Amino acid sequence: MKSQLIITHPGSAHFDDVTAVSLILAMNAGTEFKVERREPSQAELDNPDVWVLDIGNRHEPEKRNFDHHQSLDCPASFVLVAEYLGLGETMSVMPWWHFKDEVDRFGPVTSSEKYHAGDDIVNRNPVETWLVDSFASNQNPSAEVLAILKAFGIHLIEEARTLKKQIDYWKTRPRLVIAGVPAIIGETKESAGLEEFRRLVDNKPDIVISLDRRNDGWRLFRYDGAPVDFSRLAGRPEILFAHKNGFTARTKVRLSVDKLIELVGKAVISS
Repeated sequence: MKSQLIITHPGSAHFDDVTAVSLILAMNAGTEFKVERREPSQAELDNPDVWVLDIGNRHEPEKRNFDHHQSLDCPASFVLVAEYLGLGETMSVMPWWHFKDEVDRFGPVTSSEKYHAGDDIVNRNPVETWLVDSFASNQNPSAEVLAILKAFGIHLIEEARTLKKQIDYWKTRPRLVIAGVPAIIGETKESAGLEEFRRLVDNKPDIVISLDRRNDGWRLFRYDGAPVDFSRLAGRPEILFAHKNGFTARTKVRLSVDKLIELVGKAVISS
């Protein structure tokens, strides 16, 4: 099995270096890696067989040097590594991707204010803290810790690929306006990617019609702030369930699109 060295900075570890290492481990299944948390030598910085992450003041992908501290305009190391591995476009759909990049470059307070993420202290993730501390507990992280990081990297990549696939799916779905409210229809039982899709488009759909996971009908859903109350449909023969809060309802069978539009229109609150 091929063997390679990864060097990253000593001292406290962060989401940046841990995630960069995790992505490398996940994308190189046929390689056995050793990770050392120390300063790199000049020879190591010039050696393309040695990965140098988040240290060294160099971004030289051809030499596998992935630091960003030389410029605030340079993305965090985990972003640089993802781009090198061909994962940049896929991983960037993750809702936390750009936020975490800016946290590492500009700090949690500034980034939390920009992304309306709330109080940084309240938002600190104990699982992330444990993972980072496990990585930082030894100058040369153990095989057990690296196995956890590899599993973490695989999970991130698989989740991002699934999310991107769903976003791309919603981009192709028919858009329509029902009683003045923008809507979208998807013949899928998977709702993943909708929130991220809405962030990417100007005319955001406020009503989503998709297949019901529990039966053979449709699932009707509206986002907060939309003038739609699906509880108005309760008791109608087509309706299997209508939530009393009005945000969702389910039909008994898969109605035709024309009948579906007519039905949903009855839930729209006219101004």
